[in-house]
Amino acid sequence: MMLAPVLNVQDLKVHYPVRNGFMNLGKKTFLKAVDGVSLRLFQGEVLGLVGESGCGKSSLGKALLRLQEPTAGRVEVCGEDFLKLKGEALRRARPQIQMIFQDPYASLDPRMTVESTLKEPLQAHGLWNTTADMSTLKAVLDRVGLSGKALHRYPHEFSGGQRQRIAIARALVLKPKIIIADEPVSSLDVSVQAQVLNLLKEIQKEMNLSMIFISHNLAVVKYISDRISVMYLGKIVETASTADLYERAQHPYTQALISAVPIPNPRIERQRKRIKLQGELPSPIDPPKGCAFHTRCPIAKEHCKLTFPELKPFEASPQWQVSCFEVK
Repeated sequence: MMLAPVLNVQDLKVHYPVRNGFMNLGKKTFLKAVDGVSLRLFQGEVLGLVGESGCGKSSLGKALLRLQEPTAGRVEVCGEDFLKLKGEALRRARPQIQMIFQDPYASLDPRMTVESTLKEPLQAHGLWNTTADMSTLKAVLDRVGLSGKALHRYPHEFSGGQRQRIAIARALVLKPKIIIADEPVSSLDVSVQAQVLNLLKEIQKEMNLSMIFISHNLAVVKYISDRISVMYLGKIVETASTADLYERAQHPYTQALISAVPIPNPRIERQRKRIKLQGELPSPIDPPKGCAFHTRCPIAKEHCKLTFPELKPFEASPQWQVSCFEVK
């Protein structure tokens, strides 16, 4: 029997209003950053979320935490309808789901010491000096590879990798069940990325955390994820286990993404065939009718231009879903 997901997202939409014409008088239009996304995340699982820049990955991540209020849809966190919670009920639920932001230079307040940064979420939830004290802060810093001496220092006194460790500690201090990691290593030096990735992987296993790992780097996502969802123009086009996706991806967009990942062996790299997509990514303000990918798809048929293909199980597997008419 399959366990219930800790995060269950159904038909989530994030549409931003766009100003149109002089004094915003004309037809009201919307940028469809997230346009009907459904996904599930299970206990102790890492779900990678990949796609080109501008496909809606970060908007989806923020909507899951209600940092950006969704336009429509349903988000269940540990069986509770997260989008319907208000006031005190919402405040009690927030510790269960936390976020690690992309840029540690922007996500940490330069006027706050590390101690204040880590204490703030505990104080906001009434946990300071009840279930948490200074030993809690030192323990979480030690877990991310920093000493207690860091507590009295400011963000500018740390390197980029150390700042991201502080940001990870801030996300962990409330002991969440779910972490949304939004491109957590993309702003770091390549030499530091592996260290932070290994740290995240160790902590995730140790604490049995559920994590959505957002990135445009497929090599990074392959390393850390159990399953991967591929996003294109605000929609999920394929979800599969990491092994299945890399060995035999079904959606033509997924195949093109994987073919662009460099292979360290020069001989194999020269011999393999890359799938080059034609045209530009369509505008999320005016997405094409039917399948959003049909304008760049090498196997698109006439019906692809008229009807959107729903995500359907592939090979009778509920964990492998593909949104393509040509995949049987």
